[in-house]
Amino acid sequence: MIEVFKFEGKDEEDCLTKCIEQLDVYNCDLLIKEISVENPYSIEVIKKEDVINFIKDYLKKLVEKMNLELNLEVIEDENIFNVTMVSNNNPILIGKEGKNLNSIQFLLRQSISNQTGFDVKINLDASNYRAKKVKNFEYQIKNIVREVQKTKTDTKLDPMNSYQRRIVHALLSNFSNVTTESVGEEPNRCVVIKYIGD
Repeated sequence: MIEVFKFEGKDEEDCLTKCIEQLDVYNCDLLIKEISVENPYSIEVIKKEDVINFIKDYLKKLVEKMNLELNLEVIEDENIFNVTMVSNNNPILIGKEGKNLNSIQFLLRQSISNQTGFDVKINLDASNYRAKKVKNFEYQIKNIVREVQKTKTDTKLDPMNSYQRRIVHALLSNFSNVTTESVGEEPNRCVVIKYIGD
């Protein structure tokens, strides 16, 4: 169970001071959601520790029903909860092309949202499946970028989800002579890699 705490005050700083004193935590140990900027100013907070415990309990109960054994680690970094799972049957957890993993992640996020009203960012991985896919994806994108730099011709990539587009934008920020732009509407939104010269 993740408890949601609400605080009111004259401004954000006042609310946070009350929150930190009452809960005896540091600001970095909380997820904070602004509720009202009117007078009184109000925020809702949840403890990151409670989110981590919820994630662990939820996943352990889920895999027990799947008759799997599970080891997991949850590391929070910049308000994103990175969950690494290893089970005695990782292909079942992952599913075809990661569909089971995506579904479990969606259900977990939805469960937290329904209980707290917070949109908690969770990256769920099993046996480094996603990490390997991201590495392979990045390798392919780097090859395309080098081709754009060589030919000086813009390239429109295949449609991607928002997570993949973010990876492309972040990756290409380290390359010279190119820029990126997302174009189109979901579900056909894609990234264009543009040559911008020297």
